[in-house]
Parts: sequence; structure tokens; C-alpha cells
Amino acid sequence: MPYQTTVIGQRLVLALALGCSLPAWALQAPSKVQVPTLAFDEREIILVWEKPAEHRVIKDYRVYANGMLLGSANANNDRVSPAKPYIDHFYAQDTRNFHHRIAIHSYTVQGLKANTQYRFTVRSVDAAGNESADSPALVQRTAPVPKVFDVRQYGAKGDGSHLETLAIQGAIDACTPGCKVLLPKGTYKSGALYLKSNMTLEIAEGATLLGSERAEDYPLAGYIQYPYSSTVRPASLINALPRDPRSHQAFENIRIVGKGVIDGNGWKRQADVPGERGQALPFYLPSDNTRYMQDGILAKAQVEQAVARGMNVKDAYGQMRSSLITLRDVKNVFYGGFTVVNPAFHGIMNLETENVVLANTTHKTYDANNGDGIEFANSKGAMVFNNFFDTGDDCVNFAAGTGADAVHQKPQEDAWIFNNYFRKGHGMVVAGSHTGAWIQNILAEDNVSDGTDAGLRMKSTNFMDGGARNVIFRDSAMRNTVKQAFIFTLDYNDPNAKLDYKRSTVPGQFRDIRVSDVSVENAQGAAIEVKGDSTRNAWHQGLVFERVRFSGPAKVRLDGLKESRFEQVVFSETGAANPWQITESQGLTFKDVEPAPL
Repeated sequence: MPYQTTVIGQRLVLALALGCSLPAWALQAPSKVQVPTLAFDEREIILVWEKPAEHRVIKDYRVYANGMLLGSANANNDRVSPAKPYIDHFYAQDTRNFHHRIAIHSYTVQGLKANTQYRFTVRSVDAAGNESADSPALVQRTAPVPKVFDVRQYGAKGDGSHLETLAIQGAIDACTPGCKVLLPKGTYKSGALYLKSNMTLEIAEGATLLGSERAEDYPLAGYIQYPYSSTVRPASLINALPRDPRSHQAFENIRIVGKGVIDGNGWKRQADVPGERGQALPFYLPSDNTRYMQDGILAKAQVEQAVARGMNVKDAYGQMRSSLITLRDVKNVFYGGFTVVNPAFHGIMNLETENVVLANTTHKTYDANNGDGIEFANSKGAMVFNNFFDTGDDCVNFAAGTGADAVHQKPQEDAWIFNNYFRKGHGMVVAGSHTGAWIQNILAEDNVSDGTDAGLRMKSTNFMDGGARNVIFRDSAMRNTVKQAFIFTLDYNDPNAKLDYKRSTVPGQFRDIRVSDVSVENAQGAAIEVKGDSTRNAWHQGLVFERVRFSGPAKVRLDGLKESRFEQVVFSETGAANPWQITESQGLTFKDVEPAPL
């Protein structure tokens, strides 16, 4: 829950103000040290933990195994997290010390013995090197050495010259429970692949799983998005789906890992652009349903195929392109280490899943149309950390069904997003536009962005139902937001969306949202934008902004908001104009806001 001032916290602030040494009671140990779902194998274990309530003086964490020091979280993340170098570069540019400093609270323990038990504790560390007491201990055993099914033993060549779907699928089909299907170094061109329960798919360092450019290599009997959807979408490159899209098949315990690349082969590559740290990043042609013929590869082939079957171009473009990965009704999933590039449609789709972890992955899909990073729909339990996102759409997106029939679906709930770097994308953390069954219980903290359209993006319509509630966005730093730093709107329209659902008479709503301890530098467009619909009694409510600072020309536009609070919200470099524009809103309170609303 959000930080609350306590007696200990007040004493701590006084000690810091007086320049005193920190007393023993100032450092609290972290809590809830845990191993995320399936975040271990025969060689490594990933640990994460929650910050203590009084975390402001903590500069690092140290991890111990069987009583011996392994190292610090910051140094460990320098080695394993693709986000950490970008985070460090971000703060190196903060010469004015404007930004909130995030905390790193994960550790990847490597070089372990298979099938061996380890006992871990974590200690908080302050700037002087003082340590807290140990956290409660966590005991975890590494996995046994798995049986490996190398795709080359099933006929794959890895030379990228021909289709190898049958060879790779043969290895998957032969895989016994607990096994690993391995793609070693090489390029493996493939159509749709179908995973099964209790297996690991590893794309090794130097390996690329390359999607076929032919539409016929992705079966049209892929999946329907929701039970009431009318369009059957094509299979993705990697799937955990029943072969009949309207049948039910549950899966469990699937891992997709490795340091290799999953390439959807969706669009032509326009150029490489220099990243902030000098590395080249791909830039795919930013297409749409009028330009896909010249811009697309697999995207072009799939839309052409659908149009040839009689579908109109708009629906074909919006419904018939393959995503990179689609998993449905899977309990326990771990994605780790790999790089995602060039999907024809979305990146990673998780539909009605439970307990999904995305860690230490890299997403380079900018500016592929609809090229989201990862999406969760009607799912329970998600953990997203240590990832680099440079996407053509939303980075981390949550969905919960559309319209009147969504009330019969499960909500999208329980997610923890932390220690990620967001470079490009329509939003860092996004709720909607499919909000029908409610999106709820999301904690996003200790993230950094530079250049996304928005930070926290919440979007719905006045006929979608549901909404998002119980969301915390805190302890984060943002720079160069293009459109809005924070947006809560009922005025969303997707020109490619197919309205194949019954409209609800209930508008979407965003409520009980808390934003705290966030810095936003050079905010363009709107700092905070709220669009309700007071004419239909459609209000957003219960928004709380605390200790949030903005620089740049961005303004606040509040319309259709009630019963909300703004405290220690500070603007600089706004010019002479007051940044607050408030209409059709009620029950708003302001405290220590600079400049104050007129």
C-alpha cells in the first residue's frame, strides 16, 4: 500500500534534517522475499521482495545464501537486467537532481547446483553501508537437470533458408513432462508452434525463431478473443491454445526462456535509430490499414488472404494479423531473458491466465502498428520486472472484456510491475480500452520512462462497462511524455476495432487510483487529463495525487471528476498561465499545490 507517515518516519526525517547518523531503528528489512512463479531452473533462482514502509533511506539491498553474501541488487541488475543500463543513463542525465530515485528489488542468483536447496535472506543497506537485520528466510530448491530435446535432432537445420515448423513441433510433441525444447544457435524459420504443459522452450543465445512470411503457415483456427467475439483470429507464432478455438483446454507450467530472439517478421524495417546509450534500435514502418501493402511482410500477406476470402480491409487489418505469442487458460507461466522484435500484430498475449511472470526481457517493436509489449486479459496474477520496452503500442496492457456480456467474465486482477525501463510506447502501464469486467489491484512502482506517449494510461468508452480500480502508481521517474503523463478517459476510439459485442448502458469508470512520489520532466501535452461524461452521470472518482512534480509546458485538464485529492503537486516552468483547467467536476480538494488552482 502507499507509504504512510509513521512516528518512526517522522523521527527519521528529523534525523536526516539534522545530519545525524542513522540509528539502528531507521533501517527496516525488506518483506515478502519470494521466488516468482517458475522463476528458477537447474542453474539459477530469481528473488524479488517488497520494500519496507520506511524505505526512503535505503540505497541498496544485499542478498545472502546460506549465510554467505552473494552481492547487491544494484550490481546484480547491472549484469542481468536489460532495463538497468538505461535506468542508469537516465539518472546520469539528471544533473538538477529533479527526479525521484527508484529502488531495485530483485536479484538473479546464478551458478547454482541442480536439485539443491538454498536458504536466502535479504538486508536493506543505507548510504553509509549500514545493514538492516535479515529478512525472513526463503528456502528454494533448484530444478533437476531437464531432459533436453534439441530441435536439430528432429531435422531442424537452423540456417534460415527453409521452413522448419515440423521439426520444431516434432521436438515439442516428443517432449516429456519437465523437459526442455532447445533451439541452439542459428535461425529457425517457422509457422505456428503449439506448446503443451510442463515444458520449457529455450531460444538460446545466438538463436532466432523467425516467423514465416506466409499467411498459410498460421492456421485460421487460432483463437477468439472473448467468448462472445465473432471473429476467429489466426494462430500466433508461439501458442498454448486448443486446436479448436471454441473448445476448452487448460495448460500449466510453461516456460519460454533464453537469450535469443523471437522475430515475428511482420513489417519492413525502415532503419536503425541510435538509442540513448549508443546502441542501434530497430525502427519498423509505422503502417495502417491503407499502407500495409507496401509496409508489411507477414502483416501484408495475412490481410491480403483475409480480403481474398471476402473480409473488408478494415476488419482484416484489425483482426487477422498474428501476434508473436498467445497463451490461453494457462496456470503458471514464466517468460525470461529473450528479445522480442517485429510482430505483425501484438507482442505477448495472455488470455485468462493465472500467475504469469515476465522478467529480464527486451521488446523492440517500435513503431510496428499495434506492436504492444505484453497484454493480460481476464487474468489473475502478473509480475513484470526488469524489462526494456521500446514498443509500437502499449507497453504493459490490461484488458477485461467488452460491453454488456463482459459482466459474465472474470476480472483482470493482481499485477505488480517494477524496475522496468519504458522508451517508446503509447503508455507505460495501460488499463483498457477493454474494461468490461473490471481491471483491478495493480501496483506499478520503481519504473523509469523516457519518451512514451503517456505514463499511466486509462481508457474506456461510455458503452464499455467496468473500468479500473484499486491501482497504485508510485516511486517512479518519467521524462519527455508526448501526450499525457496521466490520462483517465471515456473518449477513446480505435479506428481498427470491430464492434462485435453488445454495447453496455453502463459507462466505464476509473476510481480509487493513487499516484505518489513521481517526477515528470519536460511533460508535453497534458500533465493530468481526466475525461468523464457528466451528462450521463459518468464520473471518475477517488483519484489521489501526492508528492508529484512536473516540469515543462503540460497542463492539467479535469472534466467529469469528483471526490478526488491533490496534495503536494508542484509545477515548474509553466510560464505565466495557471496549469489547472477544471470543468464539470466536484468534491476536489487541494493542499500544498503550486501554483494553486484558480
